[in-house]
Order: sequence, then structure tokens, then C-alpha cells
Amino acid sequence: GRPALQRLLSDISEAARTDAELARAKFEAVDIGPLIEQLVGSWESRREKGDARVAYARPRRQSTLVLGDPARLARALDNVIDNAISFSPAGGLVEVAASRVGKQVRIRIDDEGPGVPPEAREAIFNRFHSMPPENEDFGRHSGLGLAIAKAIVEGHDGQISVQDRDDAPSGARFVICLPASDDR
Repeated sequence: GRPALQRLLSDISEAARTDAELARAKFEAVDIGPLIEQLVGSWESRREKGDARVAYARPRRQSTLVLGDPARLARALDNVIDNAISFSPAGGLVEVAASRVGKQVRIRIDDEGPGVPPEAREAIFNRFHSMPPENEDFGRHSGLGLAIAKAIVEGHDGQISVQDRDDAPSGARFVICLPASDDR
């Protein structure tokens, strides 16, 4: 039951954190712009009828450099985009943007779903908040995706949060902030 799942989750996020600490030695300058472009391209090619569309405003080359592990960062971003797509209405639009803001690289993922109520905004990152719909494979909505994303982002000295969109009647806005790298 649930306690075993909670244990599994804390093991996984613990592992992701330790993993990120071990990987620090191998952190390299990663341009988030092209990284997201690849992810968005792969979503578009896997898109099924009725899935949300993904729009991406690509930043200037080398303007969104961070220090990190590209595979882990890709995994974290992919999990957040997957979450946005799964909560979107059929044919909805998920918008992804990345920009350099001061000493940070800010990645924004907006969806047109129901949004996340304020009282659930912490919980979605640290436990199995969504029970998988009956007809879905366990794993797609195990509630692990965002927890893993959070562990990876925090392993990169970043933060991830969710808020309401200020530019649309409904929807969630996930924001990931990572320290910018000046290694240009």
C-alpha cells in the first residue's frame, strides 16, 4: 500500500540528490536553449491525436547557460513537460520558455489545465499526489515525476515551484530557476 510507495519515493528522491552530489564533479556548461528544443522536438514526434501541442520560444544561443549534468536536467524538464501535457485539455497548448534573469536561468512551463490549488503546491513535489487513472500505466502518473524533477533541480542548486498563470483564465505555471553559468 501507500507506506511502501512513500518509502520508494523517498528512496528515489534521496538517490537523485546523492546522485546529483556525486555528479557535481562532472558538471559542465549546458545551454538550456537547445536542450529544451530537443525535448520539445521529441514530444512533437511522439504526439498522439488529442495530445496538447508544445510551443517553445527559443532563447538566444548561449544566453541560458547553466552548470550541470545534461542528462539529468533533460530528465527533470521532460518530467515537468510530461506533467503539463497530461493535465492539458485535448489539443491544448503547453508553452515553454527559457531566459536569463540576473544571475539565474528561468524556465517556465505553462499549461491550460485546471491549475494547482494553493494548498497542494508543496505536496505535488514531494509525494504521490495523483493516483493514476484506472486505464493508465502505473508510472506515467505515479506521482514520481515531479518529485524526481525537484530532486534533480535542487541537486543543481535550483528551485522549482508552481503558481497560477497570470496571463490566462486557467492553467498552471511551473517555474524552474537554476544558477546561470558565466562560463561563456
